Amino acid sequence: MTQAGARGDAIAAGGMLAIAMILGGGNWLFPFHRLVVEITAVVVLAWFCLRPWQLQHGASAKAAAALIVVAMVLMIAQIVPLPPSFWQSLPGREQQLAAYTALGEPGRWAPISLDPASTRDTIAFFLVPLTMFVATLRITRDAQRRLLQVIAVFCLLNSFLVVAQYQGLSWLNLYTTYGRPGTGLFANKNHSALFLVTAMPAVAWSIMDQFQKVDITIRRWIAIVAVCFLSLTVFGCLSRAGLGLLPIGIVACAVIIAPPSLDKRRTLLAFGGLIGVMLLLAVILPQTAIVSQALSRFDASSDLRYQFWPVVVEGVKVYFPFGSGFGTFQPIFAALEPLSIVKPTYVNHAHSDYLEIALEGGAAGVALLAGFGVWFAATAIARLRTCRREHMGFAPIAIAIAGVVEVLLHSVLDYPLRTLALAAVMSVYCAILATRPTALDLQDPSCYRGGNRRRVRSETRRNGPVESQREFR
Repeated sequence: MTQAGARGDAIAAGGMLAIAMILGGGNWLFPFHRLVVEITAVVVLAWFCLRPWQLQHGASAKAAAALIVVAMVLMIAQIVPLPPSFWQSLPGREQQLAAYTALGEPGRWAPISLDPASTRDTIAFFLVPLTMFVATLRITRDAQRRLLQVIAVFCLLNSFLVVAQYQGLSWLNLYTTYGRPGTGLFANKNHSALFLVTAMPAVAWSIMDQFQKVDITIRRWIAIVAVCFLSLTVFGCLSRAGLGLLPIGIVACAVIIAPPSLDKRRTLLAFGGLIGVMLLLAVILPQTAIVSQALSRFDASSDLRYQFWPVVVEGVKVYFPFGSGFGTFQPIFAALEPLSIVKPTYVNHAHSDYLEIALEGGAAGVALLAGFGVWFAATAIARLRTCRREHMGFAPIAIAIAGVVEVLLHSVLDYPLRTLALAAVMSVYCAILATRPTALDLQDPSCYRGGNRRRVRSETRRNGPVESQREFR
């Protein structure tokens, strides 16, 4: 790959991520934003398809590519018309058959999806994380690090928007339909909080990694202050899920600020400083109105999820094992919803991605979820072992693992991956994990002095890319 080609790939990947972050935080009420992001994804995917391409030879990258292909094939298969003798035998198609019979077309061919248009919309949505994964996997390891820095910049921007929105600057609410402060770059406060939690380790790492001329102790304290500020803005999002996941983000930041390769004294000082500041904030912050309001949300005696989750479970049973089709949740839930829980508003998602995938994808969707879980666990363990054995790129791996874990946990109670921006960030993290390590991953055991990394970059410029002799598996 030429230097100009590598630069073009990096620009394409960075531009795709930036557009997804700027315009991808909304929902179905903002179709133009989504259309721009999806068109951008098609253009960027075409760019990488026309470029010289060779899939990395690591088993992790191949397994991830296989999961993506299977997911795409499943969605396409759901919109292919099937003979009447087949689809009429599928569970839960009685109402559809009755409607066709009333129209005088009982022998009509029909697909598995009960709403093919919504399934096609889901395929278009899926192109964004697919493109982001391909782009991140295609670029160099050093360019992947720059993507993490882009995520860090948008994390800081999101936090400042949250603060500004609470200062009454309502014109900074990018998605004014809801008119709530604390949403930042997103339409949903839960998604804003999740992004802050998943991206704050990238902020801590960027501070430690970029300012090499600044004393290491000063960098650590700057990173600690940044983490504390970001933690405050998570409270400002008034998201219970965000607050529940905040400890994971803080632990990931602490491990990056005080990596295991440091001597015990420095590690204890860094951990002690971070924990001390957080304890001080824990004493002071509950006295403030915003934090008190955020904590009071945990006292809610009831949650609508508990009312409609049983309905979703019943729907899973009705349409299992073929599912109702991706993107069909709204009409399916409306048809199954009992009058006892009907309200003026409607349920747009199951507020549990796992339940919604089981409903829409059936047994194949559940199998894909299980396959991803196995892939992630195996890949994360392999990367951490290699980091420990060879001191290779620990911080980016820790950022990616913590981010994926937080998204998976949040998906139990919400639908974060139904937002283009979060789906793009998740794809970046997964691609970083799937990428086979190279010599650019080598780092000084003290992690942030930068000596080895600058030396390897210099050797790479002179001799060309050098890949590790040990393959990631």
